[in-house]
Formats: sequence, C-alpha cells, structure tokens
Amino acid sequence: MPYICENVECRAVLARRQVRSIREDEGWCFYCPDCKARNELSDIGVPGGPAELIQPQRSGLPHKVIATARPLEDGRYVAQLRIQRALGMKGTYAAEERWDQLGTFSDAQEAVAHAKSVAAERLG
Repeated sequence: MPYICENVECRAVLARRQVRSIREDEGWCFYCPDCKARNELSDIGVPGGPAELIQPQRSGLPHKVIATARPLEDGRYVAQLRIQRALGMKGTYAAEERWDQLGTFSDAQEAVAHAKSVAAERLG
C-alpha cells in the first residue's frame, strides 16, 4: 500500500521505498520528497519487535477552504468562499466550488466566520 502526502497542495502518491521513515519526539513520520511536508505514521507492530508502519486513515481528504471578506463601497463586507476538493492521489483538485456572495456583514471577521461555517456544512 503506498503512502499519500497529506499536504493538500501536493497529494503525492509514494511507494514505501521512496520515503525514509523516522522516529521523532511526536512519533513516527516521513517527509514527502516532493514538498517536504511531515506525514504521520503509526506503528502497529508487536511491542519489542520491529516497527510495522502504516499511514493512519483519515476520516476525509484534506480539502482546501478559502474564506474571504470582500469590502463594499458602503463599508460592509461580502462573505466569499472557495472549496477545492482534494483527490485521493497526486494532481489537481477534483472540483472547485465557488460562492462570491454568501451574505453581507458589517464586520470582515464576521463575514469570514460565516463563510467557514458554510464550508463546514458543505464538507460535513
């Protein structure tokens, strides 16, 4: 079973021989040779025996959420959202969804928070 880089912008599919597993203070990991991101590994081997490393299964792919607030001329802000759905392999995202106007808010942080809550609903 290959390893997959969990960096949302990389998603490299790597044969085990392509990576060097190392044990750090936080536990076992490998660094992606393409993007240098740290990727967690779990040891499922018998205690006292050799390490048997696997990549932990995640509940979902690491989709990329971009929530922004665009200022309007009247001083209010429009909540905007882009969701890029990750593929299970290296390459571009499967799809990008975009909303340019999710509502108007008096505060930029409120607009961004609203966009993030919409993203959580869409990805949940």
